[in-house]
Amino acid sequence: MAAAMGQRVTPGGAGRGADRGEEPKGREAVQAALVRAAADVLAEQGPRAASVRDIAHRAGVNHGQVHHYFGGKDALIRAAMGHLAAEHAANATARAGGGPIPPPLTLGEDDRYWQAIIRLVLDGDLDVARIEVDEGISVPQRALQALAEAKGLAEADTDLKVRVAASVVLQLAWVALEEFAFAVTDVADDEQDIVRRAIANLSVGLLAPWDGLGIETVPDPPPTRTPARRGRRSTSRGGAA
Repeated sequence: MAAAMGQRVTPGGAGRGADRGEEPKGREAVQAALVRAAADVLAEQGPRAASVRDIAHRAGVNHGQVHHYFGGKDALIRAAMGHLAAEHAANATARAGGGPIPPPLTLGEDDRYWQAIIRLVLDGDLDVARIEVDEGISVPQRALQALAEAKGLAEADTDLKVRVAASVVLQLAWVALEEFAFAVTDVADDEQDIVRRAIANLSVGLLAPWDGLGIETVPDPPPTRTPARRGRRSTSRGGAA
């Protein structure tokens, strides 16, 4: 039950046991398969709806293995979120070229991570959602520290916390609601890249007053003449919301 006691389970690169048609063998393989499967279920359904039997089935193991290795669903969900957070932190660092702040609007590349975060928060499980802070692998915390150092502060002040908090909300909201935002603001297909670029630069503007961190704005495309449209594309199906 090492995983239940807080030891990180690091799933390997092999596919899930159920997907490969073979049952994982051995303690490490079973734990890794369960964590991978739980991460998928957490992102798809959230912690409340997650079923031990479903997770075990996806992992290709008996559901009794969840209790044997993790002590129950709660500890397995924590291990799964820890895995997703570590994966996201590594990916964000790579996207940032080793720097502390990844490029704007790239959170969508870690789809299971952001989906799991949103579902955890909606289900009221903030303790698990913030596991990245407890384990010292939080991307926003790293950005906060880097910005404080760039500003010559021993620790982040309220202004920096406001900026990073606003950036976090913007990144999460945009990756989850981009299509809805386009629909309710009648953004046409040929306008979408322009809007995305503007939103990205809005995010950069929140964090960029202190240079030296590799934060760059996203360049605008060359100006082009856009012909006037005879009518606006409507996506309305009735009602204001």
